[in-house]
Amino acid sequence: MIKVERDAGVVHLIIARPEKKNALTRAMYEALARGVDEAAADTSVHGIVISGEGNVFTAGNDLDDFRARASDTTPQPSSGLAFIERLMHCDTPVIAAVEGLAIGIGTTMLLHVDAVVTGRSARFKTAFVDLGLVPEAASTVTMPLHLGARRAADLLLFGDTLSGDEAAACGLASNVVDDGQATAAALAKARALTAKPRDALRASKRLMKAPWQDQAMAALNRERDVFSERLRSDDCQQALARLGSRK
Repeated sequence: MIKVERDAGVVHLIIARPEKKNALTRAMYEALARGVDEAAADTSVHGIVISGEGNVFTAGNDLDDFRARASDTTPQPSSGLAFIERLMHCDTPVIAAVEGLAIGIGTTMLLHVDAVVTGRSARFKTAFVDLGLVPEAASTVTMPLHLGARRAADLLLFGDTLSGDEAAACGLASNVVDDGQATAAALAKARALTAKPRDALRASKRLMKAPWQDQAMAALNRERDVFSERLRSDDCQQALARLGSRK
């Protein structure tokens, strides 16, 4: 589930499925997208914070959802990418608080927020190729933009894992704090925005995104098509089967 908390101009969206390491389902993506849209439309809201419950940000997309999509004879649009699109078009500043795991879309969604506060022991990893898949969420454009081409290849092709300190050093994260302090620090950062003119904040964010927004949308659509094909590939089916046998 997604918990929503509101306080003094800040909306806090909490990914709350700790028994599954906050793995994201279709319903959870839809709730996140709805939460972002509602917060962005609220003229009293100056900042949005996204965090995970139980000292985990998210283990990424629920693998059962991948299995269901791979076998669906009438594929539905990806709810995960619909959420990413809402982030991409959100003019209200968004801050992520990362503790523990940030896997797959748990890392790529961070490329569409405005600040990332991470605990030192956080672990960022994008294992798409290991699953027989390809990167998603426009990360083939936004990750090289944020991290540089070499570091992006380390994550997207080689599947390297970054610590909180390493994420900050390469530009994936904004601030590193002691473990257990990321959410409090992110909320404090969001509350600081409430002292600033909301319209100026939103206009500034639009201007900052404008030079690369079209490229990101084009990348998201290219990736969407190839990802859908790869989801039905033998490579992906075998990887999902191996992971299923470890349960």
